[in-house]
Amino acid sequence: MKNSSAYIEPVKTFPPRPITAEKELIATQKAIGSLLDKGELTPDERDYLHVLGMFVYEYEQTLEPLPDIYGVELLKALINSPDSF
Repeated sequence: MKNSSAYIEPVKTFPPRPITAEKELIATQKAIGSLLDKGELTPDERDYLHVLGMFVYEYEQTLEPLPDIYGVELLKALINSPDSF
C-alpha cells in the first residue's frame, strides 16, 4: 500500500467525499480543474484525481440519463429546451 505525504496535501485541501448534491459536484469539478490546470501531475496527484473522478462518475450515474437522439430529433429537442440560448 502506498503511503505518501505528497498525497495527503491535496486531500487536506479538498477532502474527497461521495457527492450527494449539485453543489458538491461543482466543488469537486473545480478541484479537478485546479489539478488539470497544473499540467504534468505527480503519481500522487494522479491518484487523487482518479479518486475525485470516481466520485463524479458515481454521482452522474444517479442522474437522469440523456436520451439517445440524433439528427432532426436532436435539433427539435434543443430548440424546445427551456435551457436553450
